[in-house]
Amino acid sequence: MTNKIPVLQTIKESYRFTFGGLGTVIGLIWLPIIIMTVGGYFAMVPYISGMAAVFDSGDMSQAGPWLVSIYGFELLGIVLVAVVAVAITREILNPLKRPVFLRFGLGLTELRVVGGYFGLVVLMMVFFVFMLLLGVVAGFAIKALLSAIGQAAAGMPATKAVLGGVMGLLGLIAGLALIYIFVRLSFLMAPAAVIDGGFGIEQSWKLTKGNFWRIVAIGLATVVPIILVAAIAQVAIVGTGMFNPHFEAVKDPAAHMRYSAENMRQLAAHLPMLMGLSFLLAPFSYGLSFAPAAFAYRALTAKAPVLLNQP
Repeated sequence: MTNKIPVLQTIKESYRFTFGGLGTVIGLIWLPIIIMTVGGYFAMVPYISGMAAVFDSGDMSQAGPWLVSIYGFELLGIVLVAVVAVAITREILNPLKRPVFLRFGLGLTELRVVGGYFGLVVLMMVFFVFMLLLGVVAGFAIKALLSAIGQAAAGMPATKAVLGGVMGLLGLIAGLALIYIFVRLSFLMAPAAVIDGGFGIEQSWKLTKGNFWRIVAIGLATVVPIILVAAIAQVAIVGTGMFNPHFEAVKDPAAHMRYSAENMRQLAAHLPMLMGLSFLLAPFSYGLSFAPAAFAYRALTAKAPVLLNQP
């Protein structure tokens, strides 16, 4: 067993699995992807129309039902993503001896992965609240320091700059800490849940010790390129206008609502092409998202796994 993820080997195997075995990847994911694409379209159409009407009226209290409906579909999407993650992980760690036309499972393993996703969200929220509390404590400490040095010194630009820099540095450290924790808890969560049982979070943390920068390098080489391709294609479809944050309207709520309503109408006009783009890129995006973790897990454990709940 090794405690270091082979970066180049993992990247190479992930691309070979995704592109060289594209037919296999499609066979593994086509059913959940069709459900997500078709279901997503019919869930998004009323949501977009409803939210456009909410923004036009300026009454955000009417957004509740539409948010509930879209969050309900997102919950289904999480389950289907877990199905895809388990299917790809199993195919890498224990490939079938026949062509893959369908490998759709919804058993205890998939539910453990779903539980891992929710557990990860809860843990990150706890860490975020902890960091926020530390920030509050730091704020009180700074106020106490200002009182100690006196109001005259506190009003000096140099003093304000130093204190502002300290708060900015603390915020940066907190953000980097959250990223570090998220990467280590999440990277091997799916293969650990499939092979070792449980939610996979604790095992991911153990196995990724000393591998943070290796995981970052793998992500930059596998996930980031497909994200960039998708982003460029989306901009080509909808134009750059939808990505305008409209900072000039921050102090004008009515103008901000109008911009938001217009963005919703633009999204509705381009929705079929956007959903089609997501469907076409799905084999590549999911392959390059889940394959690296499976190959890294195999390298780290160096064992012939016994898969749980094998269909």
